[in-house]
Amino acid sequence: MNKPTVLYVMRDDGDMTEPMNIMLLSALGQQKGFRSELCVLEHHDLAEMIKALKPEIVAMSAITGSHQALLSANRTVKKIAPETKTVIGGPFATFRPQIVREEPFDAVGIGECDEAWPALLEAWNLNQSIDDIHNIVTPENASRVLKRVLAHSDEPASNSWRIVPEHLRPRMVALDDLPFMDRELIYTKTAFAKRYKRTMMAGRGCPFRCTYCFEHAWNDLYRGKGKTLQRHSVERLCAELQALKTNWDTRFIKFYDDVFPVFDNTDDRWLEEFAETYPRMVGLPFHCLVRAEQVTEHKLRLLKQAGIASITMSIESGNPFVRDYVLIRDMDDTDLRNGFDLCRKLRIPTFANTILAVPAPTLPDVTAPDELYEKQLKAVLSIASEVDPQRKNKRKRLEDQVREAAEEHTDEQAKRLAVRKVLTIAGVRAEPLDYDRDSVRYNQELGVSFGEYPVFFPYAGTQLGAYAVRHGYFDGNYDRLHASYQTVSPLDNFTPQEKLEQQNLALLGTVLNLFTGSYNPLVYRFSKPATWFAIKVLAPLPLTDAYLRVYSAAKNWMHTRRIYPMAKSVRERIDYFVDNYGLDRFKQTRSQRWLGVFAHRGDRPGQTLGGPPSV
Repeated sequence: MNKPTVLYVMRDDGDMTEPMNIMLLSALGQQKGFRSELCVLEHHDLAEMIKALKPEIVAMSAITGSHQALLSANRTVKKIAPETKTVIGGPFATFRPQIVREEPFDAVGIGECDEAWPALLEAWNLNQSIDDIHNIVTPENASRVLKRVLAHSDEPASNSWRIVPEHLRPRMVALDDLPFMDRELIYTKTAFAKRYKRTMMAGRGCPFRCTYCFEHAWNDLYRGKGKTLQRHSVERLCAELQALKTNWDTRFIKFYDDVFPVFDNTDDRWLEEFAETYPRMVGLPFHCLVRAEQVTEHKLRLLKQAGIASITMSIESGNPFVRDYVLIRDMDDTDLRNGFDLCRKLRIPTFANTILAVPAPTLPDVTAPDELYEKQLKAVLSIASEVDPQRKNKRKRLEDQVREAAEEHTDEQAKRLAVRKVLTIAGVRAEPLDYDRDSVRYNQELGVSFGEYPVFFPYAGTQLGAYAVRHGYFDGNYDRLHASYQTVSPLDNFTPQEKLEQQNLALLGTVLNLFTGSYNPLVYRFSKPATWFAIKVLAPLPLTDAYLRVYSAAKNWMHTRRIYPMAKSVRERIDYFVDNYGLDRFKQTRSQRWLGVFAHRGDRPGQTLGGPPSV
């Protein structure tokens, strides 16, 4: 008897991270007796595969920006084989579940579907109803399991639906019970076979509420349904990595957890066991993501003992006002400087992400009429509680400082100047580009080894995205967002020149890390004048394409020498450079001319069909 087939459909967006969601879904499906096949839209003919394979089920996982191609693929499937069951999950579907009413899907997977996916497959295989399977939304049960959300976010009505809590099962707790990911499906059918940096996750969850990220919405969705942080045991984690190393040429491990297990008290024992077990069972250099305020010298030394090669500590903004009041990063300048200083002391190269083009209010005009001045001041003072209603304390702190400064004067102009001084000290700037210039300078001050400067994108389900829609900076049409957030800002509140400089700063900022990340004192000292020259002279010029070429060369050199060092032949280095240049060009310019040389997927991999986004 032939096994029923699931055809997994993915996009080749050029990302260098394996689609862990598909690899896990495939493994779960195989446990239920299903055969897995893969279609990469840019490299395979979906229509011909449907006709040849006749799959019982077609599954896809979508992120905003690359979802359009998958929606189109679903229409193709339904046109050719209307009897084929189709299902979509991922962050896009989780925060836009009403897609099941708008497109011809048989089911939508919401949230973590580790248990829902096997139940769905089994029900379909037995020709049973799927309407009562938790986490699954269908055209038939949508009116019962979806509710309109009238939240502070004021998102467009078409994006304001969420699954009801009683139809969402608790978070996955026993991660060790999950099967090893099916890497064969991806490695035998894509160029990932020769991507020797392999990806893994030690656990799930992020307790922080950064306003540009999905995690706050994810945690709100799962409130009361289990602990935010879940971990694999060290032994189980290393066992899967050991199998990966045995079966596939593996030279480097990147842990893609939003925050690797370095939390105070919570993860101390785990990290100590990891420092002893990982070198013994795996013994490969690795990279992980942490937060600067979470690291201590003791924890970093444990990571060194385990074999860490580099570490990500995202800055997100070098401007304190944007970082504290707009992005709600909950870390101050001391936290960041201490974290980067410790890494430099222990010779652990650092990778920092810093977001540009964040929609932040600017300093009120002290010469403006009273009504306009008050409106501008309110925009500054209300930002924290507007993007995140839970952060009213931040707003009050700044309001108190402003009030106290104003009370020291009786003259109106003197009051305004005093308020302006307080706001400037807090980090409020006179024009939008000043925030981005601060960020590039701050990377130089911290001595970042390698940095990326993504542009803020207003994704559905994020607090800052809702703020951008509410204020008219973005029209709420998420279908027009590019798959990559390393391109021109989609916001309407920036001028064309500002967008040009933002993109140029993103490219030049990475090039400057050649100097900031050097341990050679002479090279490092050159970073300050180089930063000044890049910001003042180069950024305003319409030379983005030239900067892109320099950026790609600098980035790939820093990747291979500082962040992901591993043995490679000359041929492998050439292939790596060519692939990365194609990826960089696609991300920055949307050009797909180079994308034929590799096969990957989107920018932010989820963990399951509806798994948490790793941002």
